[in-house]
Amino acid sequence: MIHDAQRLLSRCGFVLVGLLSLWGGAVSALSQDPTVRLVGPEDGMIRYSDYVHLEFVMSPVHAKAKLARFDRLLDIPGKGYRYDNPGARVRFRTDAARVKALLYFNELHVSASARNSLGLAVISGAGHPTVTVFHTRELKTKRAPETVEVPMTPGGTGFHDYELILPYGDSVDFQGVEVNVGAKFEEPPARPKTRYVAYGDSITHGFTASAVDKSYAFLVAQKNDWQLVNLGLGGRASNVPDAKVVAAMQGDVISVFMGVNDWQGGAPLERYRGNMMGFLDVLRAAQPKVPIYCLTSLWVPPSWNPKGQVAGLESYRKLLREIVTTRNDANLHLVEGPDLIDHDATFFDPVAVHPNDKGFAQMSERLAQQIRQK
Repeated sequence: MIHDAQRLLSRCGFVLVGLLSLWGGAVSALSQDPTVRLVGPEDGMIRYSDYVHLEFVMSPVHAKAKLARFDRLLDIPGKGYRYDNPGARVRFRTDAARVKALLYFNELHVSASARNSLGLAVISGAGHPTVTVFHTRELKTKRAPETVEVPMTPGGTGFHDYELILPYGDSVDFQGVEVNVGAKFEEPPARPKTRYVAYGDSITHGFTASAVDKSYAFLVAQKNDWQLVNLGLGGRASNVPDAKVVAAMQGDVISVFMGVNDWQGGAPLERYRGNMMGFLDVLRAAQPKVPIYCLTSLWVPPSWNPKGQVAGLESYRKLLREIVTTRNDANLHLVEGPDLIDHDATFFDPVAVHPNDKGFAQMSERLAQQIRQK
């Protein structure tokens, strides 16, 4: 089990070495040491998983070099959330005595209201995995692009498996990994075969968990031994076109968690009905038999009372129940959101539609059991 990222940050005293703020014509952080070998992002020994789309782009940091850039294809105007890739993984296996991953936190996450830059570096070998936290030097909502060097020191000799797990609320490119000359690489262990596609709004995105490993989608995938594709977007309300991207992921299990922003934004009930029906129509046309779990909105503390609402939140839940029932689809299931977290404000953030870490933990435990495939 991956530990609490915030606690690890303070307890392990993990220090990021050589953080460099970079912009425009800044110098490269790539080593010129002749005893060091740079394994670039396009090298066949680097594996990527748990992402929507990946491409290799020219680096703004190092002339003629490339970066691995992740892109979820869906976006919110003025936010850049498409370039947040919650739980996307960079993986490799090596016997190197010296390992240092190079990341570039770029400028593509532009939200002026929300950011979480905490990612995880995992080293697996004999015994339990070692987990440390990486992040930018500047943890405020606004920051300049930055190269982050992540030392990953193996515990002992021989081959170890390495993973970088990207944060849920920031945009990160992979520049490569530095190892000692002579280091050998092998194929890393495969990720789980079952692909879980989690679609939704900011709750699915991960806000306001303390770190990516505390979000419900990450925890559900971990508990059920699934690969995760997170398509949660902060601020998203129901719409039909997103279904094409969800379907293109060819998930083995899909959850759809949409409604609270329709409620907060005052979307008419019939619009919500039409959008959800249309969304499921598109998804079913592409994947007729895939298990789909539709979650009604969580319980929300009564203190959270949006001025723009045109109907109570329960009205949107009722509509979703009717949609699931009337479609008469044996592989379409309803999950009651209010049952996933106890009705207690201590499980929620001050932005009360968002669970806190304690709420996400309870939610993930209950949801994982409900959607686990037999």
